[in-house]
Amino acid sequence: MIRPALTAVVALAALTLTPAVSVGAAVPEEVAPAPQSYEAQRAAAVTPEKAAAVRAAVTMSPTARPLLRVPFRCGENWSGASRTGHSPSYYAVDLNWGSGSDDLGKPVKASDAGTVVRSAYDAGGYGNYIEIAHGDGWHTLYAHLQDRAVAVNDQVAATTQIGHVGGTGNVTAPHLHYEQIKDGVVVAALFGTSTWVAYPGPATYSRIRDC
Repeated sequence: MIRPALTAVVALAALTLTPAVSVGAAVPEEVAPAPQSYEAQRAAAVTPEKAAAVRAAVTMSPTARPLLRVPFRCGENWSGASRTGHSPSYYAVDLNWGSGSDDLGKPVKASDAGTVVRSAYDAGGYGNYIEIAHGDGWHTLYAHLQDRAVAVNDQVAATTQIGHVGGTGNVTAPHLHYEQIKDGVVVAALFGTSTWVAYPGPATYSRIRDC
């Protein structure tokens, strides 16, 4: 189930959502990942039955999720969108601050405290990417980074800067590819306690605490 987009500024404990600045704005394209890439392996590893079961479970119990924040500094407005065929899942989100190369080098922050379980370069898909485990099967993934400031087994806080937005991997323009993952399944993203990401978007998101 996809939650409907909110239509006005919503102040939350962790973030806020406002209407998209430019509805219908172009979404950066991602080329289909190479078969051997980690991105492609993840897409192939989840059966439709498992995906449906996990998504139904987390949609029914949003309070069981970790408190995941918008992965940027406070005071920045980021437009998030998806599309049919988005790899590895429609529920991944591409986040842009501006257009063209405007996003390049913007700091990326962890959505919540956790342990880095992957920090690598995925030539056929994600480019530079980081995956963080937050407990109880919850992970977040940050891809196409310009650089990686954390390594596997590092402990991060919700305030930790983990890298910068880049254009590495199979992309046509800089942006942050972002995923919220439960038990290996990319699920509809939720920021804070009630701000569900609008699919396909775009809609605009900003962080207001733990900066």
